[in-house]
Amino acid sequence: MVSLKQHEIAKAVPGSFIWNAESLWSRREWQIRVPEETIDQFLQATKHLAIDDAFLNHYENGTVANIDLGQLAAKAQRELWHGSGVAWLQGVPASQFTTAQLKLFYLAIGSAMGRCMDNYGRLYDVRDHGGSYKTQRIPVSQTRSATGFHTDSSARDCMPDFVALLCLQPAPVGGESLVVSGAAAHEQLRHADQDALTRLYREFIRDIVTPGSGKTLEALIHNRFPVFSQGIYGSGLSFRYMRYWIEKGHEEAEIGLAKDDITALDTLDQILESPRAAARFKLEAGDQLWVNNHIVAHNRTAYEEDTKQPRHFVRMWIASAAL
Repeated sequence: MVSLKQHEIAKAVPGSFIWNAESLWSRREWQIRVPEETIDQFLQATKHLAIDDAFLNHYENGTVANIDLGQLAAKAQRELWHGSGVAWLQGVPASQFTTAQLKLFYLAIGSAMGRCMDNYGRLYDVRDHGGSYKTQRIPVSQTRSATGFHTDSSARDCMPDFVALLCLQPAPVGGESLVVSGAAAHEQLRHADQDALTRLYREFIRDIVTPGSGKTLEALIHNRFPVFSQGIYGSGLSFRYMRYWIEKGHEEAEIGLAKDDITALDTLDQILESPRAAARFKLEAGDQLWVNNHIVAHNRTAYEEDTKQPRHFVRMWIASAAL
């Protein structure tokens, strides 16, 4: 018999993390305009660099003396840890950059925030490979489906603090980004449905989708953790969610979800998918989206592909010490 532990409910959540679409749009700090001076200095510092995959794989903060994006990174990092948990960097003129320079600019910001995790590669291409995550053992990021609101990583022992996306090529139609506050959902449940909130502090099994990971019954049962928790992945609230991997994990472990579990997940989905809850916007080439993966769930709309210029984003996971 598998014991799915019940965890204690967090007593308080920072107010800045509690927002809806309207209140996020009214907050100016999360939309960060990259200064022209910073762009000019970076282009000057990198114009003679040979930036290839090996260079990007070995780059660390300070590797190139003339690249200093620490101030910009710190501004975004403060918003991620102590503001809304979302930072949208805008104003990088992609037409003036090579693809390699865009990747390095992005990587330099991430390296200044913490350690670039390499579970899928430091810079992971997010583009459609023509498959379905529901019929193949592939990440949702390799499809062009709408993903549903989720936080990144379905692995118990892998928890990125920040998740970022660099837009190299947007889709001509669709592919818009959505972000929603898990903290706001948590507090709504605290006041409106304590039973559902308590249930979401209970451990759920998650499917194993990381390439190269052994998928045994023992591994599946080990890969269990709550949707909401405090103290497991940090001192504050952590929200870890993608409903499909929960349902698939329980199905493959042959441990069915209880009726109360399904009701709690349904209630959470209704809150996350409320039109008032999520902010929706479209990244342009050169834009970067950063989210606090403990607090903010993200999603994207389905999109149509341009075969000549396919949609192409680059994802990065960061392990970052709190400021």
